[in-house]
Amino acid sequence: MATDNALVPVFVPPLATLLAHAEKLKGTPLTEAEVERVRDHAICVMMRPSAADDMTASRGYCDVEPENCWADWHRLRVELTGNGYLPKILLCLVGGADFPAKAQPILDELGLQYEFAPRDERMAKAFESSSFRVSPTLKPADFARIAQHESVLYVFSKNFSAREAPNVSQKLLQAGARLLDATGFAMKCESSGIAHSSARWQALAKQADDPSDRAEFWTGLFDAFVAYPIQSKGDFYSCGMHLLGKPDLITATDLAPVKDAVELFRAFAMYLLVECPDGEFASGHTFSASAATPRYRVAWEPCTGYDEDDFFFNPFGRWRFTAS
Repeated sequence: MATDNALVPVFVPPLATLLAHAEKLKGTPLTEAEVERVRDHAICVMMRPSAADDMTASRGYCDVEPENCWADWHRLRVELTGNGYLPKILLCLVGGADFPAKAQPILDELGLQYEFAPRDERMAKAFESSSFRVSPTLKPADFARIAQHESVLYVFSKNFSAREAPNVSQKLLQAGARLLDATGFAMKCESSGIAHSSARWQALAKQADDPSDRAEFWTGLFDAFVAYPIQSKGDFYSCGMHLLGKPDLITATDLAPVKDAVELFRAFAMYLLVECPDGEFASGHTFSASAATPRYRVAWEPCTGYDEDDFFFNPFGRWRFTAS
């Protein structure tokens, strides 16, 4: 661990700024080779760790990690270039005829963007298809109540960067809990395709109440917003890590059976969210969920399968697990 007497290299200007400028000049996204070329020609100065930390705090974000620049550049790319779409949380709640009148004061107090809609016959099926398969919380009684709803509420967050994700996702989690307490029946996150019962969502909001307890905080947010494992074209993958400011996770179905994929995704997500500083985990590193489970090589790749303006699209990419 570096002491303040040691010196650390710092890009001046920040590598992220140089990459953003290069992309704007080019007019299209940089390739991996172009990102590495910018890095290799950038200027570093040596600073005390405390001075480097002060510089990071003043700019408001951690610079791109040079040893992992291709993957880590995508943490900041959309934010700094304006090219593409940052994540946005869209929550869908259903309730009775009195739900709008009870929910509106809460929404106005919190300053959230929202829209009410009348009864929608598609809701029961939509909630059923979005019920979290790993640990379902919506019971037959919940589905019966959803089918009898009289009003629908959509709540929108602003678009947000990776560094803003913890605050925005916690705010929407807490807001959802208050709205459910105001006679809402159930909650569905349209930005990741996961639905929860009122009791489960409120329990997760309580769990994520204190950001200083990192394990509880991130576990609550992960369980609230991330759907996994979703199967498509020979892969299992997650959807919703972009709402927490991180890449999603993906592996081939013949490499990790569903039970193994569940354990692997959860363990790796908790590692990224709770323990790993921005940019420290590099493409090509290996990971195992436990000493008793296989070790995988992990490579960064762009998110595919969704349009860039789709709520499910992850601008931060995906971590793919392959055979070690």
